[in-house]
Amino acid sequence: MPTPALRPTPCSARAAVASSSPLSSLSMQDAMPRRAAFSQAAGVAAASWFAATTGASAAKSNVGPAVGTTETTESGLQYTVLSQGKGPKPRVGDLVAIRFTASFNGREFDNTFKTANSYYYRVGSENVIAGLDQAVQMMRVGDKWDLKIPASLAFGEKGIKASPGKPKIPGGAEIDYTVFLETFPGAEDEILDINGEQE
Repeated sequence: MPTPALRPTPCSARAAVASSSPLSSLSMQDAMPRRAAFSQAAGVAAASWFAATTGASAAKSNVGPAVGTTETTESGLQYTVLSQGKGPKPRVGDLVAIRFTASFNGREFDNTFKTANSYYYRVGSENVIAGLDQAVQMMRVGDKWDLKIPASLAFGEKGIKASPGKPKIPGGAEIDYTVFLETFPGAEDEILDINGEQE
């Protein structure tokens, strides 16, 4: 059994306010009056052009960073995209299923790719280290990323003691993860919507 410090047991969700991310940078409130303006000024052809343009923008927004992309966030979390998913992003409060490996100095201390079941936790619930949770919130279903998590987003300056099968992790240690976002409730329906497979 993994130690709570390394991979805590999921608990009931804390109260969280789910915030949705639009598929396009153009909101519906902006889109409707602009569509009407186009129709009045230039007729059906202009309205059709507008619909096609906003549709293309929405589709583009459903594609995450390209494979091979390496970025560092303001918090110091570094991620590299290994494979690109086309599913939706989870929201705070969603129960997500992930697979991951965790290692320090090349020594693996956790691996849910080898377990029968995925690891489940609620996004934003602090049931995993902060760096892993931050990454999951940026990912889409099907994404697989390598992470380099600084101590401030992992085990801090205190580190953790060694335990059976687990190495000691000193204070200030950077932790390496590979994480795959499998799914979360409702993700399958959103994927079908995105692909135009639902009526």
